[in-house]
This record gives sequence, structure tokens and C-alpha cells, in this order.
Amino acid sequence: MPVTRGQRIQREDDELDILLSLHAIALDGMTDGICVLDSELRIVLFNSRLLEITGSQPNSVKTGTSLRGILEELRSDQSDSFSSAAQMWRHLQEALRQRKTFEVDRRNATGAMIRIQWRPVAGDGWVSTWRPISGEYLQHDLEAQFSRLREAFANSTRGACLYDAQKRLAAYNDQYLKIYGFERGDVKLGMSYKDILALAIRRGIYADVTPEDLLQSRDALFTTEPATRSINLTDGRVVQLTVHPIGEDGWACDYEDITIRVRHERELQEHNQLLDAVLSHMTHGLCAYDQNLRVIAVNRRYLEIYGLTEAEARPGTSLLDLMAGSIAHGVHRPGITAEEMFLDFKARLIENKEPVLHRTLANGRIIAVRHQPMANGGWVGTYEDVTERAQAEENISRMARHDALTGLPNRVLFREQMSEGLARVESYNGTMAVMYLDLDNFKTINDSLGHPTGDKLLQEVASRLGAAVGRGDTIARLGGDEFAILHPVEDDNDIDLLARRLINSVSDPILVDDHELNTSISIGIAIAPDHGNSSNQLMKSADLALYRAKAQGRNNYKFFEPAMDVQLQARRALETDLRRALSAGEFHLVYQPQISLATNKPVAIEALLRWNHPERGLVEPAEFIPVAEETGLIVPLGQWALRQACSDAARWPSGIRVAVNLSPAQFRPRGLVSMVTQILAATGLPAHRLELEITEALLMQQDESSVNALHQLRALGLRIAMDDFGTGYSSLSYLRSFPFDKIKIDQSFVAGGSKRLQSEAIVRAVAELGLSLGIETTAEGIETDEQLDLVRRAGCANWQGYLAGQPCGESEIVKVITRLSRNAAAA
Repeated sequence: MPVTRGQRIQREDDELDILLSLHAIALDGMTDGICVLDSELRIVLFNSRLLEITGSQPNSVKTGTSLRGILEELRSDQSDSFSSAAQMWRHLQEALRQRKTFEVDRRNATGAMIRIQWRPVAGDGWVSTWRPISGEYLQHDLEAQFSRLREAFANSTRGACLYDAQKRLAAYNDQYLKIYGFERGDVKLGMSYKDILALAIRRGIYADVTPEDLLQSRDALFTTEPATRSINLTDGRVVQLTVHPIGEDGWACDYEDITIRVRHERELQEHNQLLDAVLSHMTHGLCAYDQNLRVIAVNRRYLEIYGLTEAEARPGTSLLDLMAGSIAHGVHRPGITAEEMFLDFKARLIENKEPVLHRTLANGRIIAVRHQPMANGGWVGTYEDVTERAQAEENISRMARHDALTGLPNRVLFREQMSEGLARVESYNGTMAVMYLDLDNFKTINDSLGHPTGDKLLQEVASRLGAAVGRGDTIARLGGDEFAILHPVEDDNDIDLLARRLINSVSDPILVDDHELNTSISIGIAIAPDHGNSSNQLMKSADLALYRAKAQGRNNYKFFEPAMDVQLQARRALETDLRRALSAGEFHLVYQPQISLATNKPVAIEALLRWNHPERGLVEPAEFIPVAEETGLIVPLGQWALRQACSDAARWPSGIRVAVNLSPAQFRPRGLVSMVTQILAATGLPAHRLELEITEALLMQQDESSVNALHQLRALGLRIAMDDFGTGYSSLSYLRSFPFDKIKIDQSFVAGGSKRLQSEAIVRAVAELGLSLGIETTAEGIETDEQLDLVRRAGCANWQGYLAGQPCGESEIVKVITRLSRNAAAA
């Protein structure tokens, strides 16, 4: 049926009513009086400012009031635009027919002049603005406002509809239809809310509910206060319905599809539940603070560490109160206050940004505290019990600075003590003696009676020498049968007295395993500052003096003399021979297997350099390697050895690696990485089958380029091993500075002797450390089944030593590999 003009006007009037109702509150905030009229000039909407300007009584103006009555209450005089209300009314009716904007001036009850502007709006309605002519006037385009409002209503991303006081549909937008799957013809203006709910049920939007029950549950929302409810639809969507009362004239309903939000909230809830479970089962304590250092959250482990209850660590608790609580429970050492702990915490972790803070608790446990800043200004702290790790580090630290066999300071600690002694010499104009001791004929005893006997002899000698030195002296074992002593000199005679006392201390026979051993010591002495003012110079001078003492019959001592430099001449002769030896082909490689303790199969073969001098015979590596390193000859010599080892290994079974030693001197010139790459390409050996062994001497240089070269080599697929672990610093700082693939435990820790239990404990500590860091461990110097059992119990991965056979040439090593593999398979 076609819509008549009257019906159209009525509909537009109704829509205007509804739209204006939505902004009633906004109109009250305007500085002008506003009056919205329908086509019959009855008031549809007005603001409180209209009453103030016209001076009308509140009860005299209300919705439905005729505008004419208001106009007739205004005064008229000669200053008005019209002499009477009737004249103005006739003019108004004429203007209404023209549908144009016009103005009239009238006075209110108090005599103030008012300018009334009339503006036509859609639907034959009008908007009039009333303002005192003398006041500040703001021109508002109300028609544009309502146009934008209508457009916003129609294009809103949310569903919207309006119901009158009888809950009949007065307006709706397309999004409302879309949310509920209605067609435009399904929903009509004037339709009751109950009928709409029944339609929704028929369309399957709601299930298992009657219109009456559904209406009853919804009626609770249509009150005098805004109300919100989430509605679950049968297709799984969730719609949030918010009902806003519009005075006494009805309600505005807002429909928002919150399905995605609900899903995200559910996922967030599940994530939070998972996070709570993770936090509860963390092995570390965790505590999150806000920017004011107040608790946001803690986990169970944190409460356990510090003996706190959940109530004592609830959100909002200050960090200072947490510390006070743990102190009250006796968790921290006696005497410390919460204020001291708090200031220490802020200074070290927040202000100085120290990466970790260690706390030792009253029960001896050590807690590593780490804090990371959050984006909002707060902090997340983790609290890890590192007691076992710290004890392992302490053992490693002591091992790094003390000799495992004798318990004396090692070369590292001795060097430190020497540097301190030289500083005192310089500061106080003093004198210090450096004594270099060597056990006479030790090699003969060691070779004839075995290493265990030799170790026990060294332990007894160390004990006697330690008893002979003075309180202010430092005695150290530098390695092998070499000892050194630092002695602050008080008068010229006490150096000789100490030297004789040391010689006499070992003159009596030493009983070892039913063997009565007679030995002696030779001593070289250098005096600071007379014979040098640096550690290296003094050690060199004492070494030359020791050489002279041995040359003159042993069992005596000699002071350094400049004439002793003749030894240097012999060293230069060795250097000359060394330069010729490489081109003359006097070097060759021998190989020694490294065997898995798990499978008994060889996993790697270490290449060992040998020099067969045409006159001197076989020259020990310990004699020529230092000369090669000092002169730089180690670079071409090492390149030759690496190329030969890779070439030989390319012919071995594919599962066997070759291990080659690299000297720190080989890292000084550029091009080491390129050289290794070229050798691998030339020999055809895969990179993963090459293992390069370095000593901590390389890392002690703190040369960034050397560390970068190591990283580049490892990136090629090579393995990097730390050799002779434990003979120098060997601290965890070096293990942290580079991700080593292997640690080779020095043979001095597995040699046995009277301190077998201590040695086994040290080997076990290193093996456990390697396991925790993911680093393979290989024990060196295994010569007996007892030693093999020791390293197996300690948890080492591999072993190497004479127990597997003497190092042999390339022609024999393949047979050794085959024999060891066959024996392992048979076992």
C-alpha cells in the first residue's frame, strides 16, 4: 500500500522526536535556548536555557505545549519587531508557509530583548533558537548536527534501536538487523518488544526458551537505570545488550557483537591460568614490582625461599616490608636490617644496574637475584638458589689458583703474589728474592717407579719445603717438579740461610711405597730490583741461575749473574735449527686416540708434533714449542701440522675427528680463519671432523680479535676444545666468554697419589660443571685402570692416555682405530 503524505510526515516527525531525545542532555549544555517543534508547532524538545531566557515557569513549558502560548507571554512594546502577539503570529504563519529561516525580536518578562531565530528542518518541523541580543552568541547549525546524528545512527558499527514507553519499536538501524539476521521487512516500527523476541526465537536466534520467559528475563533491563547483559546466540556469537532509559519516553538499546572480545578474554583467562601454573611450578622464585617497588605478584617458590606467607606478600606490599618480614623469620644473617638490604638492593640492581646480586641466607643457601625493568616502569625479579653452582665455582676457583697434587699455590697465584711483592719493593724501596727450585733426577724416579710414586714424592717434597719457608714467604708449584718461592729480604744473609734450609729439608731419604728415595733440589735465585723489576725478567733471571746450579753439580743454589746469558746463546742456536727443520722435513706427527667412556670406541685422534733433530735426536715439544712461539715460527709450523693432520684424517673412518693444538701465537697474524678454511677445502676433510684445541693462555690475553676468530671457526662447523683445563686460571669467566665444545682435564688431576680422593672430587666437579653447561669433558693422562675407573666414576665423557697405547704414526693409527672399534663391538 502506498504511503500517504500524511503518513510520511507522521513518520518523519516520529523519527525526529527520537533523534532529538538522544541529544536532550547535550542541548541543556548550550548557551542559547533551544526549542524543537513539530509540524503543528507543538514543543517536542527544549532545554533549560529556554526557560531562563523567556522567564517562563518550569511547569508552564513542557512537551506538547503550543509555541503560541509561550510567545503570548512575552512583552511587546515599540522596540519589538511587531506591535502585538497577534501580528507576530500572523507573520510567523506566513513565514512558515515559505519554509525559510527568519528572526523576530521580543522582550521577556523582565524586559530583556530576545532574538528568536526560526529554522525549518526535515519533516515540516522547526528549530528555534532564543538568545539575549546583548549576550555572546554562538551560531550553531542544528540542521547539520541532526543530519550527522541521523547518519551516525544509520552507519553505526553497533546495532541500535529505540523503544517508546510501551516498549514499541520506534527506530532501528541496519546493523541491528544484521546482528539478528532480520530482513528489513521482518521488523516494523511500532512492533512490540515481545513480538520481536518471538520473531528471534522463530528464526533460531534463541533456543529452548519461550517468548514469555525470554521477555521476563529482558524486562529486568528496562528500568530507570542503564543496564547491560551479555546474550549468547545459538550460532555461537555473543552480543552485549545495553539499555539506556530516555526519561519517561522509552529506552535506547545498544547491541554490540563482542564474540571476538569474549574469545580473547577466554583465551587470556586460559593463558593466565597457564601462567599461574607455570609460576607455581618454577624452580626459581619470582616477584614482580611496580615502579614504586610494591608487589604486583609473587610465586610459591619466592615465598618458600624467604619464608613468607601469602598474606605477607600480597599485592601492594612494599619491597621494604618484604625484606623486614623475611628478616623477622630469621631467613637472613643476624644483624642486618631491612633498610640496609633495601638501600643495597636499590644501589646495586637499580642505580648501578648490576646484572646479578647474590644473597647468602642464614642457612648458608646462596640466592642469585636478577631484576629486569618492565615497560611500565616496574621490575621483574627472579630468585635462583645457586648454592651448588656457587660451591662448584668455588672449587673451580680454588683449583684454578692452587695445584691439585700438592695443594700449593700454582703459577697463577704465584704471579699475582709476585706482582704485589714488586709493588711493595717499589713503594718501600725494599728487596725481594725470587727462588726457582727444581727437583734433581726426578724424571729418572718418575720413569723407573711410575707416576704414582713420582706424585707421592712431589707431595712429600712440597710438605717439607712448606715447613722450611718463613711466615711471610710464598711457595708455589709451577708444574712438574718445579717450585718457586717469594721471599721478602730483611738482611743480606737471610737469603742464603733460607736456601740452605730448603736444600737440607729434602736431604733426608723419603719413603714412598716401600721405596727409600734420595733426592735433592737445585735453586736459582734472582733479587728484585737488582736483577729485574718485572715478573718475567725476574723469572728469567732465576731460571738462568737454576740452570747454572744444575750444571754445577745440582743440590746447590746460585744467584743470578749477567754472565749466565750464555744460555741464551744456546737458545738462539735452537732457534736457528728450528728455522731450518721445517724446510728440511724434520717434523712429523704422531697420533693418540680419545676414547668414549660410554661406548669404548675412539671418537677423536689428537695430532702431536714431534721433531727428530739430525744431531740431537728427538727434541721434546716442551723444549722447542716455547721457542717457536716466541719467534713466530709456530705460525708456519702450526699451518704445516694442521694441513698434515687434516690430510691424514681424511683417510680415516668418517666418524673419527682429528684434534689439533693451536698456539695463542697463531692468532696474532690475521688470516687464521682463512687458512683453516683453505686447508679443509684442499684436504677434503669435513669441518665437523676437525677439533681445534686451545689453552686458556689465549683467553688470558683478552684479545677481542682472537675471540672473534674462535667464533668464526666454530661457525664453520669446527669444534673448539679448552686444553689443559685446571693448570692455569680455568675460571668460569673463560667458559662464559666462549661456548666451548669440550674441556680437557689436565692429567695432573687424575694422576692419583695420596690425594686420590681430592683429585677425584675435583675431576667430578669439572665433569658436573661441563654437564651443566653442555660441554663435553675428556680426561688426559690415563695410564692405569685405576685412573680410568676414577674418571668413569666422576662422569667424564672421554679419556686419553698411554693406557690406550703409545702415540703412533699415521700408518699405525688406522690399525689402532680398527682394533679399538673391534674391541668395543665385541664387548
